[in-house]
Amino acid sequence: METIEFRLADWDDLPAVCHLIQQAFAPLAATLPSRPSALDETVASLTGHLASGSQIFLAWQQRQLAACLLVLPPDDGCAEVKRVCTHPALQGLGSALLHHAEAQLRQQGVQRIRLATRRRLPGNLAFYQRLGYQEIARQPYAAEVDDERVVLSKQLAA
Repeated sequence: METIEFRLADWDDLPAVCHLIQQAFAPLAATLPSRPSALDETVASLTGHLASGSQIFLAWQQRQLAACLLVLPPDDGCAEVKRVCTHPALQGLGSALLHHAEAQLRQQGVQRIRLATRRRLPGNLAFYQRLGYQEIARQPYAAEVDDERVVLSKQLAA
């Protein structure tokens, strides 16, 4: 098995992170009723996330960025995870990266993680549920979009 390196992103990683997000989310644009908002991420927006205290967790394999996820600054002990994605040719690292991020966030005092996926991505919903995330809400998209935002949460053990 190939060695996986987990680490936090720094400023120099942001172009590669932006490229990975685009590669991972672009195929969804053809299958969803509205464009994934992840495709709006740019190096500038990711720079803003880091500058505001967000963390971007990375998984590297074979000297290539294989997976990433963005964690917004915690609010009242709860951190929001966004942009969970894996390189299309290097699938299978998402759960390992999420487990790593959970462990790091737990050490930082985060008590709960919240994230969201779309109803029209049942594979994503099942993935998060297998990892212990529980559905806590469904939020509609705009009236003309036949989809829902499925919000999930996971309590981190002390």
